[in-house]
Amino acid sequence: MPKGEDAIIRKKNKSIRKKLRSDSAKVSNRIAAIIAQKKRRQSGKRRMCQGMCFSLPTPEDPFNDKYMNLDDKKTKKVWPSKGDNNLTENGSDASHNKRKANGDHKLNGKNQEQKRARVEKESTTSNISMDEGCPSKILISCLRTVQDTMHDNEAFERGRPLFFDPWGFEFWRCYLSGRHVLETSGCATKEQIAWIGSTAVDTITKKEKEGESFTGPYLLFIVASQEKATQVRAVFKPLKEFGIHTVSLHPGASIDHQIHGLKTCEPEFLVCTPDRLVELVSMGAVDISGVCSLIIDGLELSSGDGYLDSIKSIQQHISVDPHTVVFCSGSTDAVSSLLPTPMCRLSRDEISVNKSAT
Repeated sequence: MPKGEDAIIRKKNKSIRKKLRSDSAKVSNRIAAIIAQKKRRQSGKRRMCQGMCFSLPTPEDPFNDKYMNLDDKKTKKVWPSKGDNNLTENGSDASHNKRKANGDHKLNGKNQEQKRARVEKESTTSNISMDEGCPSKILISCLRTVQDTMHDNEAFERGRPLFFDPWGFEFWRCYLSGRHVLETSGCATKEQIAWIGSTAVDTITKKEKEGESFTGPYLLFIVASQEKATQVRAVFKPLKEFGIHTVSLHPGASIDHQIHGLKTCEPEFLVCTPDRLVELVSMGAVDISGVCSLIIDGLELSSGDGYLDSIKSIQQHISVDPHTVVFCSGSTDAVSSLLPTPMCRLSRDEISVNKSAT
């Protein structure tokens, strides 16, 4: 075969291959456009101009009018028949708005139910917290201050915060409910004294915030001996940090000295033996008419009825109804006569036993 014919054949084959590649490309592009067009139609989101974007014009349809007509036919609005005269366009919108309103009403109703349930839950939670509750920050701070101040004297059990004393918490609940307390385990311990004083400080702080003021002693702690008075005053002394001043009245000091001391200060807490207190009250040296918390300790240590008579005389000088706490061994008719109602019985020994059993 001559050399020139080979060149002609190669050139012809090259043009044929080029044409085939061009035709295959055209076919693939067209197929891709048709597939894309179908997908847009199925999704319902195809725009009118996408017929030209995803399809190739042909000599028969250079402007892609064919696809645009198909879209027009597909998206043509169907109007109701003559028999459905009430189904107008406005009626359709009204029904749509009605369905939307019903849906909103149901949603609002559901939200209202959820809101009411939340409010009921919050009110229930608040009632629980008020009924059960826990001591305030002031009370806890008082207990911590007393324990930290007397830690060196080993007055309290090491490693055991006063706040977790089971008797103290039970006493606080009785005090909060307005019930008087009869403690049948004997004389008051330092832990019990600390809880009584801290509870009184908490109450004084709350009442002063409400605008109430106290011109006389708020708490009166009656003891049987000078030694017990010194012990009680030592527990109350750290509460001076909270503005509480404690005065101890007993036969160990001259009465003139005690009268002078009462004139120079206005104590919130009084720790007294009953005989000395009766003597000072009769002389007008101290006014106990507004005492709101009365603590009576050491009834079993006294002999005869003199101690009990003195306490009853002291109670007659108190014009209000104080919260009363009596410490004694057991319960008798004489002890019960010192306590008004309602009353609750507490025993430190029984509370400790019950706690250890659990």
